[in-house]
Amino acid sequence: MPASQMTSLRVPEDHLALLDQRIGFDGMRNRSDVIRAAIAFFLESTPTHANVRTVKFDIGSQTQEHLEMLYGLEGITPSEAARSGLTLFLKQHLSIQDELSEILEAKYEKMLAKARASEDHTA
Repeated sequence: MPASQMTSLRVPEDHLALLDQRIGFDGMRNRSDVIRAAIAFFLESTPTHANVRTVKFDIGSQTQEHLEMLYGLEGITPSEAARSGLTLFLKQHLSIQDELSEILEAKYEKMLAKARASEDHTA
C-alpha cells in the first residue's frame, strides 16, 4: 500500500453504522479500510471533467464473470463494454423512434390526401 497520511473527519452516527456493516467483506478489516475503499471508489467513479457524467448500475455475478472473461479475452474493460452497450441501445432505440415517426407521418399525409381528394369531389 502506498504511503498514507493520517487525517480526521466527523462522520454521522448512521454513516458509521453503515461503515461498520461493511467490515469483514472484501478483505476490509476495520473502518479505515472501508473508508479508504469508499474514497477510492468515489474518486474512480466520478467524472474528471465538468461536461462528463457518470452512470452507475448494479450487475449480477454472472454478468460480472462474463465481463471478466471478456477482459481476459479481448482486453475490453467493463466501462468500455457498458459504454458500447449504451451507444448500441441508443442507436437502436432512436432508429425505432425515427421509423415510427416516419410511418405515422406517412399515414397522416395519406389521410390528409384522401380528405383533400374527397373535398375536391364534393365541391
